[in-house]
Amino acid sequence: MNSKPIVLHLVSEATGQTLEAVVRACGAQFPESSFVQRSWNLVRSQIQVGRVLAGVAAEPGPVLSSLTTPVLRDALRTGCHRMGVHVENILDSTIYFLERETGRRAERHPGGQYVMDDEYRRRIDAMQYVIGHDDGQRAKSLEDADVILVGVSRTSKTPTCFYLANRGVRAANVPLVQDVPLPAGLLEYRGTVVGLMIDPHTLVEIRRSRVDMMLPGRKFARRRISDESMRPYVDPMRVEEELVWARRLCARHGWPVIDVTHRSVEETAAAIIDMIAHPPLRRMNNTTVAEK
Repeated sequence: MNSKPIVLHLVSEATGQTLEAVVRACGAQFPESSFVQRSWNLVRSQIQVGRVLAGVAAEPGPVLSSLTTPVLRDALRTGCHRMGVHVENILDSTIYFLERETGRRAERHPGGQYVMDDEYRRRIDAMQYVIGHDDGQRAKSLEDADVILVGVSRTSKTPTCFYLANRGVRAANVPLVQDVPLPAGLLEYRGTVVGLMIDPHTLVEIRRSRVDMMLPGRKFARRRISDESMRPYVDPMRVEEELVWARRLCARHGWPVIDVTHRSVEETAAAIIDMIAHPPLRRMNNTTVAEK
């Protein structure tokens, strides 16, 4: 790893999410390099561009921009060139490509992707749906869900549902608990149901960390008999038995499963969206799908 990290200045007219996503994806391809990000968001005037340039002068480093307004782009480029700092607009190549393919000039207005249109309202509706149907809530009224996630405790059901909501997907999640009957709403649901599975050793560690957070100040191994009720929750044999039962339950109902052990929430959500978009992939001989 480089001894000195590279300071990356990210300049955006909007929220900066596009820049951050690009840097996150591209930066991961340089594991031996270290980057420090300085975000400059909602830059919509030349005065604000001046503040950015002052910040770059104070901490010299390359500049990545998603500015679309020509006068602001020019001001940033000119200022950076005067300081001998490299500047690159990440939108240029794609905009030029689309202009060539459509035969039309881009409008180049800031935050064009953040419009309060039907898609925006669908995301807000999906978020409200997730909040109301998290962890088995309102399990009798699941018919409006786009997808239902099932799984034992601590298999990332809730964070995956919230990420799906940000993509406009109404996702509910129902915990699978041995000896507890499945809710009628789940059994009657005719849409996509996906089981989330995980390696038992990984699940034990996640649950132990969760228990330590719930009862701070004492490590699990040092707890007294008053905490014996928590032991089955983190007992390796019980956890493995629980996961085998959950997998068999999903197979019995024809629900595909995704192993989330080495998957980020984003990757899990992408696999689920693919299942929703391509119904034939929902069932593959009752075996685990999207594990690779």
